[in-house]
Amino acid sequence: MESRLPRRVRPHAARGPQRARALRRPPLRSEHPRPLGAPAAARAASPLLRFTRHGIPALTVLAGVVAMCFGTETSLIGGAGLIGAGIASWLIAWLYRLGVAGDDAREGEELARAQFERTGRWPEA
Repeated sequence: MESRLPRRVRPHAARGPQRARALRRPPLRSEHPRPLGAPAAARAASPLLRFTRHGIPALTVLAGVVAMCFGTETSLIGGAGLIGAGIASWLIAWLYRLGVAGDDAREGEELARAQFERTGRWPEA
């Protein structure tokens, strides 16, 4: 009975440890502009995105400090509220980036599983 595999990938006892190795195939191409193993921070963030992530919370905290400088009881409470809002908005942005990084890792795992299904080998890196 003849094997359906092409001749060059059929296992053969004379090839020793190299037997049954799959052919080298080009790596999977992702729709993302960065490699699978790279962290989400590897992509360059635009200045507008950096301002949204860090500038707006920093300006909110700064506005709270300025408001607290007036010294009245109302300005102290309002300034503390602004500082809390700035810190909270930064933490929300950080948690969002953390969640997106998990999604990227999950997508990379799915691509690796798809390659394993096709080739029988787990991709390196």
